[in-house]
Amino acid sequence: MKIFIDCTHTAKHTYKNTGIHRVVRELTSELLQISSDRTDIEIVAVMFDGSFMRRVTNLNQPQDDHFIKVNKYLDLTKINIKFQALVLKLKNKFINFFYKLNLIDWFDSNSVNKKGFLEFEDSIIQSGDIYVIADANWDLPKTYYRFLQLLKRHKVTIVVICYDLIPIKFPEFSSKRFTKAFTKFYSDYSTLFDKVLCISKKSAEDYLNARNQGILASNNSQIVQSFRLGGNYYKYDLLLSQENNQYNVKLQKLLNKKYILVVGSLVPHKNIKTIIAAFDLLIKSSHDDVFLIFAGNKGWDSETDNLIESNKMYGKLIQILGSVTDAQLDFLYQNCYCLVQASFYEGFGLPVVEALQHCKPVIASNGGSLPEVGGDFCRYFSPTQPTELYEALKELLDSEIYYNNLVERIRNEYVPFSWQESAEEFISYLYN
Repeated sequence: MKIFIDCTHTAKHTYKNTGIHRVVRELTSELLQISSDRTDIEIVAVMFDGSFMRRVTNLNQPQDDHFIKVNKYLDLTKINIKFQALVLKLKNKFINFFYKLNLIDWFDSNSVNKKGFLEFEDSIIQSGDIYVIADANWDLPKTYYRFLQLLKRHKVTIVVICYDLIPIKFPEFSSKRFTKAFTKFYSDYSTLFDKVLCISKKSAEDYLNARNQGILASNNSQIVQSFRLGGNYYKYDLLLSQENNQYNVKLQKLLNKKYILVVGSLVPHKNIKTIIAAFDLLIKSSHDDVFLIFAGNKGWDSETDNLIESNKMYGKLIQILGSVTDAQLDFLYQNCYCLVQASFYEGFGLPVVEALQHCKPVIASNGGSLPEVGGDFCRYFSPTQPTELYEALKELLDSEIYYNNLVERIRNEYVPFSWQESAEEFISYLYN
């Protein structure tokens, strides 16, 4: 049996390292490793090229990405990335235009052999094979729907990984354009899904609720389950090329600093306003030697960016590092004082388990799945109450004994969950 892992978005945008991209890379890597040790399954990483799937051979994010370095080529590279995004957008519009005119009919001619079997790189796709939509594929051309229909006709099982339904559940946290595309994807495509594997019990509950409300469609036998994500990742040697990497030098300057770490894109649902408000209170309470470090790209919401950049401590105690590689993120976790995850809502909350795996205290909101993921190892607060976050931070900073006891408890009692375990659990749900 073949299991195709659709990694389209991650394969096309290797420079990105958001939560979904990191999950796709880690999960696919472990699945491929498991496949190499078994004879009953074959894992194949693929991407959709506008008409059919083709094999993906490399998902790794380059560890020396120039766009995240502080150098003279930064602006040029940003322009290049925007140009690539524009080309892809125009390509999708071109395909959609001919799709509307019914001029595109290459599926059967290019993918079905003379005997009527579906074929992929000279091998037969058999009934019972599994196609997993693992990536953020809600912006693909309309031919993607037709492609999945073709798989269904040949009795291939369609599985989707549902990370969260934030744009549907909380449309105010997303741009109107993204909310429209995301909602349309799930409302249109949900009839094709045989299985929906969510990344937390809370996400599974949200999916079932949306289905019961008629927001999402369902075929009669659709199964909705949840599996757990891993918290480890491959650790590159961050300092091997530090003399040629200005960005790593910037990280090195944090070695002797006490800093609060925030991981993730700077988008509205991450609740940056509460973090800034709590940090301002912290500075006023004589803790003026603590840094606030954001490791994540600026988002689509300029108000969120301005909220940080207009603060009088921006560039001093408050810094935005932008997107970071896994190696750089590992460095940040190892040396941070604590992690703050203040989101109004999360489908999982990967930084929480990653920080705990590094034996770092975590102060998280009680939004979405965060209490489910962090258990009783985190200190929780209401995402609408900056004072609660401030008080939790102050308690850590005011008592070295309290802080050390918390770290020791995490080190002795927290049981990390690896990506290998996540991949094995994932495969078990594909079979059952």
